[in-house]
Amino acid sequence: MKTAGFLFTIAIPCFLLLTFPFVSAQPSGTTTYSIVHLSDTQNLATYYPDTYNFTFSYLESKKTQYNISAIIITGDLVNSWNKKTEWTAYSHARNLTTIPIYVTAGNHDTNWGKNYQYYSLYTGEPKNNYVTAVKDFNFVGINYVDKSLAPQEFAALQQAIKNGSHTFTIIATHYYMNKAGRLSPLGNDIDRQLIVQPTLILSGHVHAYFIRVKIIGGNPVIEDLTNYQNGEPGGPTDKNYSAGTLYTVTAVDGRVVKLTSEIIRIFPKPSIDNESVLYDITSQFSRSVPATVPAVGEPVQTQHVAISIENAGTVKGDRDDVFNFVKSGNAIINAGQSFWNFSHWFVFP
Repeated sequence: MKTAGFLFTIAIPCFLLLTFPFVSAQPSGTTTYSIVHLSDTQNLATYYPDTYNFTFSYLESKKTQYNISAIIITGDLVNSWNKKTEWTAYSHARNLTTIPIYVTAGNHDTNWGKNYQYYSLYTGEPKNNYVTAVKDFNFVGINYVDKSLAPQEFAALQQAIKNGSHTFTIIATHYYMNKAGRLSPLGNDIDRQLIVQPTLILSGHVHAYFIRVKIIGGNPVIEDLTNYQNGEPGGPTDKNYSAGTLYTVTAVDGRVVKLTSEIIRIFPKPSIDNESVLYDITSQFSRSVPATVPAVGEPVQTQHVAISIENAGTVKGDRDDVFNFVKSGNAIINAGQSFWNFSHWFVFP
């Protein structure tokens, strides 16, 4: 990934603790719901259809508790694009939930983008990429491509986002970046041409899991790589494993003001990690929600963080501002007024 500007490594003092003041009330018109991101569930289709079934029945059982309003799957639903038994396993499993499902195609689903016959038959989704509304988001679905899209298609997608009724975008695609965070050709073009408002990018393909936050053209961009097809990186390794990312969304009068994430482990042992705040502008909507400020507290373990200072006004740039790596469960980022001038703190227990 090409990064404009200079990168500095900032050591955060270990005596700092990020604290959040008590929130007395939410603004009127506030709604809260969840979105689940899954990807690369292909091994469940091939070897463990019972776990595939449990994945969706479990999410259905949590629908009310977490107000799960959408499941987004970023490709590789099956291992073999033309194997009917695998597609039948997917189809049977996804019918075990009433939660709306949004799917984009992976390379295994479409013979590396060459054949959409079975993918479209069993998912009902077209070969064409599209923009639609999902809750309070402009949703962009981009299917797997070997390299990237044609310029005219990017122009059409960009215009559709700008014409959308929402102020936050979700881009779902299969291959956006590798496990080192380096962008694919498609990923580079997405960053150059489709970031016109705050954006959450969901992807898979690579055997890894992390969330990264950066700034492009003044817009916060949250990049999610979720892939548990061989178990959990750094944890149990087994193809008979199911997990994803659970996003909790807070919206005020249809505008997304807060976004948090958690790992949602489904099989073999269901659990949900501690919540990490990725985006938060609630202070702009209610005086009862003060801006987050650093405070002195108990010592915590921290690590060095590479931060570009372009948006701090020292070096000017227009894209690829590396903001931070976020590992679910141990990082908090405030995206209020301080988000834009780097006056907040990062804490990594």
